[in-house]
Amino acid sequence: MPIYRNLTSPMPGIAFFNHGASPSTSMTSIIPLDSKHPAPKRRWSSNRSSSETDRPRLPIRTMHKGSSGRGGPKGFIESPADIAMTIESPPLVCYGPPRESTGALLSGIMKLEVKETEQTFEAFTVRLLADVLTRKPVSAHCPDCTTSVSELHRWSLINEPVVLRKGTHTYPFSYLLPGHLPASNTNALSRIAYCIYATATTIKGVEIKFERPITLQRAVLPGLDKHSTRVFPPTNLSANITLPPVVHPGGDFPLQIRLDGVLSKARTSRWRLKKLTWRIDETSRVVSPACKQHSSKLGGDGKGLLHDDVRTVGSGEVKTGWKSDFTGTDGKIEVEFNAGIPAHAGAACDVDSPCGISVTHNLVVELIVAEEHCPIPPSKVVNPTGAARVLRMQLHLLVTERSGLGISWDEESPPVYENVPVSPPSYGTVLEVEGEAGVALFSPPVYHEA
Repeated sequence: MPIYRNLTSPMPGIAFFNHGASPSTSMTSIIPLDSKHPAPKRRWSSNRSSSETDRPRLPIRTMHKGSSGRGGPKGFIESPADIAMTIESPPLVCYGPPRESTGALLSGIMKLEVKETEQTFEAFTVRLLADVLTRKPVSAHCPDCTTSVSELHRWSLINEPVVLRKGTHTYPFSYLLPGHLPASNTNALSRIAYCIYATATTIKGVEIKFERPITLQRAVLPGLDKHSTRVFPPTNLSANITLPPVVHPGGDFPLQIRLDGVLSKARTSRWRLKKLTWRIDETSRVVSPACKQHSSKLGGDGKGLLHDDVRTVGSGEVKTGWKSDFTGTDGKIEVEFNAGIPAHAGAACDVDSPCGISVTHNLVVELIVAEEHCPIPPSKVVNPTGAARVLRMQLHLLVTERSGLGISWDEESPPVYENVPVSPPSYGTVLEVEGEAGVALFSPPVYHEA
C-alpha cells in the first residue's frame, strides 16, 4: 500500500523550503517510474496563481484585521483563543527495519484556551501531515513539483457548534504510526518531515491555527559484528575486516583489519604497510516526478528525474600503530583503529523510501603497501624493490539512530511494586464495633511483608 496520498486542497501552514546549494558531485538522468522507483503522488491545484498561500503561518496565535485591541498592534485584534499541545508519549522511534518494525505510538493532549467569557466553536480538527520536499524539482518555481503534503491521520475533536467558557479545555489524542513509514530525514537532495497541524474555527468564521513539527526516528538494534574478506590478485594478499553491524552519526566505531599473504612462498620478498586512509561517503538519491503541467518536459507521464549526490561525511588516516609479523608461513599485518562520523558533518541516517528517496553510506579503506627484499641472515638490511600497490576496499555501513533501551511500545511490561504483596491480605480476628445502628462485625485485613 502506498505511504502517501494526494490532498484535494492545498495544506495551509506548510512552508516550502528554498533549494539548497548544489552538491559537489551530482548526476541527473530521466528514468521511467517503475515499481522500483515509484512516483510519489503530488497534490495539484489548477487555481493556484501565487505563493502567498504557501507562506508559513504563526504556529500558535493568529491576528485578524480590525480595530486595535488592548496590548495589540494598531489595526489588528488578538485571536479569541490559543491552541497548545503537550506530547505525553516518549520519543517516536521505530525499532528494526521497515518490514519488521511495529511502529511508534504517539499520544498527547490538545489544549484550547478560551480568552473570552464564552466562545462558540463549530469545528476543531487536528491532522498529522507528512511533507516530502525535493530540492531539485523538474520546475524550480512550481510548488507542486517541489513539495508533496499527505495527511496520515485526522482527529475531529469538535464536529458541531459547542459553547466553551473561559479557561483551558483539553482533548486527548493518540495514533500508532506504522512501522513502514520513512524516518524524518534531511539530506542534500530531499527532506522528509512530519508535523501536527490543528485548526479551530469559531461560529463567526475566525480560524485559530497551530503547527508543531514532530520527529520520527528509526533505530536498528545492534547484533553480531560483520566479517568480510577481500582478495587482491595477482598478489597473494587478502584482507579480513571486522566492523560493527550499525554505526551512529556523531560517534566513532572500532575497525579491525588483518592483512594475510604479505610474505612470498619463496620467502624472498614481502609487503610492508606504509599508510592507511579511510573515508565515509554518503550517497543520496531522489526521483523527482513532474506535475501534470510540467510532465511534457520529460516526454509524458510516468517519468521522473533521477538525481545522485555523493559527499564525504568522515575521513582520516593511520600512519603508525599496526603490528607486522613476518615469522609465520605467509606473514600477517594487523591494524586496529577508530573511524567515525563527526556531529558537525550533518550526516543523514539510511533511508529507503518507496517515494523515491534513498540514502546509503559506504566505508572506503585504502592500504598503501610497498614491496621489499627479505634480508638474508645474518644480514638485517632490507632493500626496497620500488614496487608499491594501493589496496582499496569498499564496505557498506548501516547508519541509524541510537536505540537507547531498545524496547518497543508493544514490548513494554507493566511496573512491579516492591511494597505490594503478591497474594491478597488475610483476615485476622473479628472485632465487634458498637455504633448507633447496633453491633457490627468488622474484620480488618492483615498485611504481610512480601
